[in-house]
Amino acid sequence: MIALIYAAGSSLRIKKSINIEHKSLLKVKKKRLIEHQLTWIQKAGVKKIIIIVNKNHEKLISLLKNFNSKIPIKLIYNNDTKSQNMKSFYLAKKEIAKKDVIFTTSDLYCDLKNIKKFLNSKKSNKILVDLNKKNYTGDEVLVQFSEKNLIKRCSKKIEHFDGMAIGVYKFSAYFINKMLEYAENNNEKGYFDKSLYYAIDNSIYNTDSIFPIKTVNNLWYDIDTFKEYILLKKQYDEK
Repeated sequence: MIALIYAAGSSLRIKKSINIEHKSLLKVKKKRLIEHQLTWIQKAGVKKIIIIVNKNHEKLISLLKNFNSKIPIKLIYNNDTKSQNMKSFYLAKKEIAKKDVIFTTSDLYCDLKNIKKFLNSKKSNKILVDLNKKNYTGDEVLVQFSEKNLIKRCSKKIEHFDGMAIGVYKFSAYFINKMLEYAENNNEKGYFDKSLYYAIDNSIYNTDSIFPIKTVNNLWYDIDTFKEYILLKKQYDEK
């Protein structure tokens, strides 16, 4: 199994309030967000960690190159600031094709109780999901369940949703290859105008079993704005 982390974004929203190269470098509990992600991923049973970065994020790249990891880390560079994050996924094609993949973003902080539940699940295809709709801010990726309580939709464009995908996914090689095929067929000479959730949503067939792994608490933070970062700091650093 391969781990894939997206860290090539421009962090434009949070840069309006704080001077920082990349939001994954923000600290909570004395560690950077990307370090928290790498710490739990090393317990996920992966053989390699692929991180997609932008070459201009020199501090982030330096941190990653010097991170003390028991698992090999490979950096892949995505310097395209116009395409959506489906491009980062596609640029990792040679590393992830025909392999099981667990993937997440570099700006997520998730309570370890939720991570442990996700990792302990033996399901081949799974998404960590928060069912508390009160936590919906209008920007999260949404999920909709089938009658069998499997995930049949994963998109920001769902009118009636059952929960939110908070940013931790694991898919089998078969499903990853379907996502790669969708990405291959939905770009214009290397320009990707769709986010990665389109590849997930359009790859789910009735024969697929995508299991929701339900969070045990509300302690997860997808950091896009300074306000969200302050909420995270208050929860963990100001006790």
